[in-house]
Amino acid sequence: MRLLIDDVVDLLRFRVKPLDEYQYPRWQTLLFLIALGLVASADTAELGNNLTGRMLFMVLFTLAETLCFASFIGLWLRFAKWDGHGSLFGLVAVASGLQFIEPLTSWLPDDAALAVNAVLSIFGILVLVNALAVVSGIHRLRVALGVLLFAPVAMVLLAGALSLGSAAGWVDLPAGVADTARGVEGSVPATDI
Repeated sequence: MRLLIDDVVDLLRFRVKPLDEYQYPRWQTLLFLIALGLVASADTAELGNNLTGRMLFMVLFTLAETLCFASFIGLWLRFAKWDGHGSLFGLVAVASGLQFIEPLTSWLPDDAALAVNAVLSIFGILVLVNALAVVSGIHRLRVALGVLLFAPVAMVLLAGALSLGSAAGWVDLPAGVADTARGVEGSVPATDI
């Protein structure tokens, strides 16, 4: 587990090793992502008062999003002529390590928290793009395009996860999302059948 944490620090310093170095035992990667999901759940008060439900939701969402992204970017890089040997799952997981400090921004004033979150998000994307570009040998711009193309997939994944989490009673939909859903339902004309 210490190797994983050392690799997070190295990636944050833009030091990338060959892909074989990021092939961790699955249990370590899963434990790392579970911890990441638990930490991320600390910043989800807008999802309701069910603490256990929010924690479970964020852990499962973190696992699903990481797995989907690793698969998506692997296909994208192969499409870009990468002769990939090995899984990107471990690399993608440790490249997400910066998310461990994002909940700390809730201690800042709202404007400062937004600015720090934006900087952390941009830096996290730079770390991820750099790591993927170095291990694959694909140009950074092409890797960045693949990361950006995953954004709509991530939005659909989040919407589906929120819907399932709400149906299971784990989370409450945020007010804006719930109002929009009700507005769409209310604007549909009733038909006489």
